[in-house]
Amino acid sequence: MSALTLTRFGTTALLTLNRPPANALNHAVLTELSETLLQCASPGSEVRALVITGQGRFFSAGLDLFEVFSYGAGQSEAFAKTFDETFTTLFSLPLPVVAALNGHAVAGGAVIAAAAEFRLMTDGDAQLGLSEIKVGVPFPTSAFEIVRTAWAGPHLSELMYRGRNYRPPEALARHLVDEVHPPEDLVERALELASELGSHPRLAYVSNKRGLRQEALARMAAARIGGEDPVWAQWRTPEVLAIVEAYRASVGKKRSAT
Repeated sequence: MSALTLTRFGTTALLTLNRPPANALNHAVLTELSETLLQCASPGSEVRALVITGQGRFFSAGLDLFEVFSYGAGQSEAFAKTFDETFTTLFSLPLPVVAALNGHAVAGGAVIAAAAEFRLMTDGDAQLGLSEIKVGVPFPTSAFEIVRTAWAGPHLSELMYRGRNYRPPEALARHLVDEVHPPEDLVERALELASELGSHPRLAYVSNKRGLRQEALARMAAARIGGEDPVWAQWRTPEVLAIVEAYRASVGKKRSAT
């Protein structure tokens, strides 16, 4: 079953993550996402701009850690390759991208948001943040460079070192998002903004986007020279595996308590 839906509104495409309950990312979802992005940006496509949103209470909770850490050696390496390729494709997509954060966007979900040029968030109880430091997994270079590019400034250290989640007013005050809207207006406003961006001459827009992101893209590529980004090997160390297992146990206890 597909975890994504793609709906056209003229020359703007709305891509919706739909993998209940939290739109978590596994190998299959990332593969489908990569294929969909390439389809939107293909030479024959009429898509001029893209909005990414989620279905339900979550934009995305990030990686499905328990599934990802259950992969065998071969699939684990294939997943790492797909992860890096998908996030590089999203970050360098030759189209305007707007993230419409309909709900919680944490960890890898926040990285997807960071890869967009603009981030719009729903008001209410949604939260945005990078929880990797609390879980205990290091950032792959592809994700790290996306976050550093999007949120460079006085709040980057807080994001990376403390692992806090931010509600809409806090996220807006820290320039983690650009606008906050009621749920019923969020996607419509995101489509409006994406359409505006897509109306600009494509060559000029893509040139600006490439120029702003070229240093980060170069570092992402350099990390993979000779094969896999070395950070992924850290994910397979006994230390990280033990941390994830402890996290799994703590989640299980919380669920049992409720």
